[in-house]
Amino acid sequence: MNDSAHFGIPDNGSIAVCGLGLIGGSVVRALRAGGFGGRIAGHDTDAALLRSCRAAGWIDEAVQDLDGLFDRHDLVVLCQPVAALLDCIATHAAAIGAGRAVVVDVASVKAPVVAALQAGGAAAMARFVPCHPIAGKAQHGWEAAEAGLFQGKRCVITPARRSDSQAEARAAAFWAGMGAQVAWMPAEQHDRIYAALSHLPQLLSYAYLHSLAARPEAEAWLAYQGTGFQGFTRLGGSDPALWADIAVHNSAPLVAEIDRLGDALGLIRHHLLLGDGAALADAFAGARQFHRAGVAASAAVRAATQVHPIPPVPALTQEPR
Repeated sequence: MNDSAHFGIPDNGSIAVCGLGLIGGSVVRALRAGGFGGRIAGHDTDAALLRSCRAAGWIDEAVQDLDGLFDRHDLVVLCQPVAALLDCIATHAAAIGAGRAVVVDVASVKAPVVAALQAGGAAAMARFVPCHPIAGKAQHGWEAAEAGLFQGKRCVITPARRSDSQAEARAAAFWAGMGAQVAWMPAEQHDRIYAALSHLPQLLSYAYLHSLAARPEAEAWLAYQGTGFQGFTRLGGSDPALWADIAVHNSAPLVAEIDRLGDALGLIRHHLLLGDGAALADAFAGARQFHRAGVAASAAVRAATQVHPIPPVPALTQEPR
């Protein structure tokens, strides 16, 4: 990453980042670290943060509202929580459709975003490319942001019916410039996958900690915790409001995953009641094998990012249902 062209826009181009938390802040830091030659505008509900980022040179312009934003920049990156993002699309769909900017988002739920764009009209769908960089962590906010957050990570694009191919190409080049490996899939498929791989683990950590917190004696037990407890509960330190917002907007796939997990726990409970160690060992061995497959798949994504940074835009024929 060493010039604007690596981020999919002209050398003298302009990018606006709306929401300077973990993801938006990491976008800004990556642009600066990568030698981005154009201008960066920032928008956030925290006016003090905007002033601080402007004074420190992270952004060139602090934007107080979104009016006119989509016609003044080459790329607009919307990093709001899901509910706020949907409100933004509903309010500004006409401006998005009429503007010159390619617009991307970072929400970890995609079907509601696609539905909002469909309600906003064909012009907005053509300019807006729904995206999900798979690069979160338990810490949040500007201070948790880091320039290398997207390096070697996946970014999934879920076009709204069919975004303009040039808009998709710009979005793909932008995320590749961030160091991510870009993939495409329909929004509903995305939401089912990430209900299983991301949202359920988060809820499971919360549920486990919630069950312990309800037991008066459990707080004293924390003095005896080990690395297993710390590793398993790491996600419990995540932003509760952010994750409640994600969960309610992906509720149907998430409830289905909760039911499947309940079945798996029920089977383990059955083996325990029978004292069937062999059956437990078989179940645990299958789990370990799947874990190893996950480690290998993650390594393959990182390796592929180094070899093939910008994939072509595929000719999708399957519509989000």
